[in-house]
Amino acid sequence: MDTSPLPPADLRGRTVLITGANAGIGYWCAEQLAARGARVLLGCRSPERAEIAVAAILSQVKDADLRIIPLDLGSLESVALAAAEVAEPLDAIICNAGVKAAKHTDRTSDGFDLMVGTNFLGHFALVAQLEPLLTPDARVVTVGSLAHRFAPLDPASIGTQWQGASLRHYGRSKAALMAFTFALAERWSDSQRIAVCAHPGYAVDPLTPPRPGLAEVSRLVRTLAKPTRVLVQGKDGAALPIVHATTGIDIANGDYWGPSGLNEFRGAPVRVSASDEVRSPETGAALWAAAERLTEVPFPD
Repeated sequence: MDTSPLPPADLRGRTVLITGANAGIGYWCAEQLAARGARVLLGCRSPERAEIAVAAILSQVKDADLRIIPLDLGSLESVALAAAEVAEPLDAIICNAGVKAAKHTDRTSDGFDLMVGTNFLGHFALVAQLEPLLTPDARVVTVGSLAHRFAPLDPASIGTQWQGASLRHYGRSKAALMAFTFALAERWSDSQRIAVCAHPGYAVDPLTPPRPGLAEVSRLVRTLAKPTRVLVQGKDGAALPIVHATTGIDIANGDYWGPSGLNEFRGAPVRVSASDEVRSPETGAALWAAAERLTEVPFPD
């Protein structure tokens, strides 16, 4: 059920690219935007899973306008090929795909740390190469995380091997993506374009409506999970802040949106607070420079 504070926007004639659109929150962003009439490009690493997601969306939205874009954010070659394949004006990019857990030694195909390389550097390179296709009032929406608040950033070591807990490093990779977004917002301050972050809160599969071919959850587990809805939500609900950031008329450049409930775990979308560190112009500029150096993908002037 849509609990966003504004009526659903009519998105006919608008095109949105979503990374990681074949499962989880990315899937629900795709279904909800397709239901509002948007043309949705599903950026997915697995063609087979992408086809399953397309079938699931069509089971709910009969006339959905969908296209699969092969995309592996852990490969700069794949990112470049995906950007070249889009070749149509984009009204929004939702940077959703991400690696949530990894070993210290896990690497992308380009040799970067897997979480930083996928969650941050891959998205940086994608947005940089798609920037010429963005419409004058386009939006770039990046999916942040509550975990960014306990993950200090060091731009100078963003490309080096990390130590400590995987969750903490996941937060660091999301913090880097958020800092890039706020730096992009500053870059676009004199234009109609919007760069904005949104986070999904806390979402679980047992509270998520079933869809064919997606995460399978038994009826018993769903029943046992029902009491937890007062604290957490399904992935359909978790998509709402991201969809609202993409479509809402009350979104401002440089915003950060999340759920309104206790601890920002669930609820209707509202503006929330990001850490001073990810909003720091100095941190954003340093990360931007590091991303251009590591990826060798310059952002258009």
